Amino acid sequence: MLLKKLRKMKIIKSAIKLKESAARMLINDIPARIINAGYNTYSKIYKGQLSLGLPVSRELIHNQREVRIHAVGKLALILYHIFKHAAHTTIPRDEIKAAIAQELDKGKIKLTENVILLNARTLTHLALKHFNINPVFIQPILDEANRRFILRESLKQDKQPIYFETEINERENNGRGDYATVFYRDFTQEGKEIRFQRFVSMEDVTAGDNRPSVILVPGFANNSRCFHLSNRYSMSMDLADAGMWVYLFDPRGMGINTGRFDPYYTVDTLIDYDLPAVLKFTYSRSCGKPSILMGHSMGGMVSESMVLNWALRLNYDKLRFLSKEEKKVLNKVLPSKIDAKNNMNMVKGIISLGSPRFFNKTSHILFPASLWLNHLTRIFNLSHIPIQEFSRVVTDLPILKDITRAIYNNNIGDINFLISFENHKDDKFFIERYLKTATESIPLGIGFQLLRSIYDGTGFKRMDNSNLNYSDCFQFFPADIPLFHFWGSKDPLAPIDNMKYSEFYPHKVKKVYRIESVDDLNKVEITDEKSQLIDFIIEGANHIDLLYGKAANELIYPLYEQIIETIWGDWTYKDSLLKSCDNSMFESPSNSLPKLLNANLINSPNSIESQNTQKMSDVFQFPPSDNFSYLSNDNEAEKNEQIQQDSIQHDYLSTLSHHFDLESNAGENDEQNDLDTDSHQLPEGLMPAPCDSNSLLKSC
Repeated sequence: MLLKKLRKMKIIKSAIKLKESAARMLINDIPARIINAGYNTYSKIYKGQLSLGLPVSRELIHNQREVRIHAVGKLALILYHIFKHAAHTTIPRDEIKAAIAQELDKGKIKLTENVILLNARTLTHLALKHFNINPVFIQPILDEANRRFILRESLKQDKQPIYFETEINERENNGRGDYATVFYRDFTQEGKEIRFQRFVSMEDVTAGDNRPSVILVPGFANNSRCFHLSNRYSMSMDLADAGMWVYLFDPRGMGINTGRFDPYYTVDTLIDYDLPAVLKFTYSRSCGKPSILMGHSMGGMVSESMVLNWALRLNYDKLRFLSKEEKKVLNKVLPSKIDAKNNMNMVKGIISLGSPRFFNKTSHILFPASLWLNHLTRIFNLSHIPIQEFSRVVTDLPILKDITRAIYNNNIGDINFLISFENHKDDKFFIERYLKTATESIPLGIGFQLLRSIYDGTGFKRMDNSNLNYSDCFQFFPADIPLFHFWGSKDPLAPIDNMKYSEFYPHKVKKVYRIESVDDLNKVEITDEKSQLIDFIIEGANHIDLLYGKAANELIYPLYEQIIETIWGDWTYKDSLLKSCDNSMFESPSNSLPKLLNANLINSPNSIESQNTQKMSDVFQFPPSDNFSYLSNDNEAEKNEQIQQDSIQHDYLSTLSHHFDLESNAGENDEQNDLDTDSHQLPEGLMPAPCDSNSLLKSC
């Protein structure tokens, strides 16, 4: 009798699997192959937008040109008066503008947002090489430039507050606890503004403590709100409740960086500039505390690729699979060897959640369908990938909303690529809230870089002419930075086939755990070994299930909290480091208001402009015209020019006060051409750089 029941159950299970396979074939597999074949055929007739180049609106080109012209004009006006006052030399304004433009074209100086900052060496180079000014006047020129805050060195000596807003979320409002959010802004190596947040529990951390620091990096078309959808769905709150310092990263143009949309912005930009800027800031601001990077989907790819970049610099001579020209392109974006080594100390470990290493374009209907954006962008002249607009259509329009709910709550034919409905039985509207809260439209550059990887199918490649495939370089990854990869068994965007790349990492200890129930957590062994790589397969989890839902609550959250606590270990501040660290850099969330006042924090992002102007005005004053010995009271033209010079002071103040750490990032093989190298040292006796490059805190 029992044997018959078992046979019957086996037959029923086989029938169910056969039914599911047939449904997947009809709804997913066959349509995916048809769409892919149609795309390939159409692409033979018409060129896609990717091969034609990214479209840029005339308005954007016009605006960029206008910003450059305005910045060159402002700097030229200041230099004109500096040379005339300090060197008693009158140089035509147009000649100064031409020299600045020439140096900009060469990449020797940079346009940072809407102003151009020089350093002592670049200004010396301009004075000596372009304008043939007598070397005896160089020091007075530098002194005057330093006083007028057009040198990076002068800004480093008097840093302004970099945070611009703070928020307090009280227990009475959220039902969980008291939390403090501080909004920061800094500038990337290429001079672009990047904003980010720090989120902590005011009850569980204190200023200068040894608790872990975690940077959360969102995935494709997601902003940092994916880590804080609500009080119920909040990974940032969960980590904060565990006593961790949580930093929320937003890609440029998304989240709190909305409004800085750049069509040329690619995943490479995140890897090379944006995430490193946030990581370096947190390391410096916390007086040398490293961070654990935790990225979902594309966020995990970006986190690992950033660290891999540093390793590629240290192994640059071994990159024989790249051509000479490709290496030259890559060389320009990689940091120097010294920076690469120092950067390694900033990362304690990396946790990735559903982060793919390659894409199989016929594995899910989403991939070949998304490839058609290559042609739709050209046909409809799209300026961005309209993810947010599409999300609103499928979640707001009555009929489409019902279809969307049916797909996400039933998953017919495995067409659902975001969640498994078994993990969200108690919340049938979860995916709608997620799409409305966390998704945004993205620049064409990011979308096209991923489309390129989908079409190629061999890994994740850079968008530039280096053609570097990060998926071919995992053998160079630092062996002493532990890695933890989470995969969902039902995740079509990052299927468990991606685990095959783990064998190429150089880590000594490698493990794989398949987690099906809470009991399996007892089998997991995580040690404080640095050279370890662990893959976790979460049974029944789809792509977003790695963040929220039943599987996340029961299986994933306990694991990553255990991982963070274990690899953080007994890390503490070194006494020597604490003694050399300015205590004002520590911020205590438990007494936020006094700290905010003492540190000149502001409650409105708009009020920082007036505050900086007030503080800087004492030292950033253009001398009145009657103090210039070279100005004649009878010369109305020069008086008017001086008034014009005075009028641009306020345009400079707020922006200059935040551009204090923008060092050139030339590749090592190009250093002989950079103005900051030994071949362009300042003449003996001139103003030295005020920063000690070996400083642990990099705080000068």
